[in-house]
This record gives sequence, C-alpha cells and structure tokens, in this order.
Amino acid sequence: MIARRHISSLTLAILILLVTGCTRVQHLATVDSANQTVEEANHPDKDTAMLALIEPYRIEMEAQMSEVIGITETALPLEQPDGPMNRLVADIMLELAEEQSGKKVHFAVQNFGGLRINSLPEGEITLGTMYELMPFENYLVILEISGETVAQFCDLIAANGGWPVSRGLSFTISDSHATDIAIDGGALDMQATYTIATNDYLADGGDNCYFLTEYEQNNTGVLIRDAFIQHFQRESERGHTLSDPGDGPRINYVEN
Repeated sequence: MIARRHISSLTLAILILLVTGCTRVQHLATVDSANQTVEEANHPDKDTAMLALIEPYRIEMEAQMSEVIGITETALPLEQPDGPMNRLVADIMLELAEEQSGKKVHFAVQNFGGLRINSLPEGEITLGTMYELMPFENYLVILEISGETVAQFCDLIAANGGWPVSRGLSFTISDSHATDIAIDGGALDMQATYTIATNDYLADGGDNCYFLTEYEQNNTGVLIRDAFIQHFQRESERGHTLSDPGDGPRINYVEN
C-alpha cells in the first residue's frame, strides 16, 4: 500500500511538471495609454457610499495636516538668484548632512523646482504647508566631488537663474555663468575635493546634473521634507521662531 502511494505521488508530480513545463509564458510587450479629463460638471451625481467611506480618513488627514509645527517671524519668499527661503532650506540640509556624516560638509544645494510654493507665510506653519513645499520623496545624499565639478555645478545653477545654496558657497552670475566662486570665503580650488549635500534627484542626474552621477552617493536615508519638519518642530520646542539666516545674498547677479 505504501509503495503504491509513493508511485501515485511520483506520477502526479511528473504530470504537474509536464503541464507547467508546456505552459506558454506571457510577457508584456507594449503599453498603450491615453489621458481622459474628468470634469465634475459632467458627473453631477456623487457616489455617496464612497464619500461616506473616505470621510473618516479625510477628517483624520486634515487634522494631521493642520498641526502647527513652527512659527515664522516674517514671510520667507523663494526668490532668484537668492532669497530668504532659499537660505533657510539649504542651511537645514547642510546641518542635517553634517549631523548624519559626523564631518565637515562644505555646502548644500537644493534645486529651485523642487520647492513648490513661492513663500513660507508669516506666522504659523503647518504640517500641510511642508507637504505643499516639498511633495516629492527626495532623500538627502552626501557626495565628495572635485573642484572642477563644483564649478560645473555652479555654472548650471547660474544658467538656471539661481538655486537655493547654503552658507559656505557663494558666487556671482554673469552672462549666465558662475564667477568669483568661493567656498567658506576662500577661492574655489579646482584640484581640491569638496563634500557637498544635495537631494538624490540631482545626484542621480536630474535637472541636467549628469556630472554628479560619476560620484558615489552616501544616502542618509532621511527624506528632506522630514528633515524640514523635524527642524521646525525642534525650533518651536525651544521657543525659537524661524527666520532668514541673514547672511545673504549668497548668489549675486551682475548685468553686463
């Protein structure tokens, strides 16, 4: 009886292998897509059951997004070539990079397009404001790059009208090029190596930063938005308001 059971099991296994072995494997070859605009006016009847289902989650989310995490002394606009929000954001990135790496970081850069509101308003700053400011899931990364690459990076920033840069970096935009580049107040050394902080989007070559892709990334694993939130909360707990770091402009513009 035991032998028969073993034979039956073996026969069944062989049959399964034969069937699955002959099964044709399907692979996705092409994808066709199309956009369709859905306007509320064309769909006047609301799905009340669905609205009732999501209502508790909407209320909870709105409560969370309304949490006040900090207070600004004055409005902090995002400007080009430099501005109050520019300096605040980049300095927060610099401080976090030094905390995470435990070493000197020469400067930090955030791309202008990665910040999605024109100004931090005066007064209370909510959690929702931070998600509006930076809706992208960008991580803070640290790179060690050559002086030549720093010059190339500054030229790109200059060609784009100026991006947020932290203390430690300054230059002048002339004819869409970076001139008088200084690191910690001293002239840029083309042969030196500099430690910088930026987001993973730029480090991966986004916004034409292809020259950064040759360098090894030290990804801190910290979302930049979360770093902003934590900084605002920490300053609020200390009884501090948020303000322009006050050492600008870091990028000057000269018309020729």
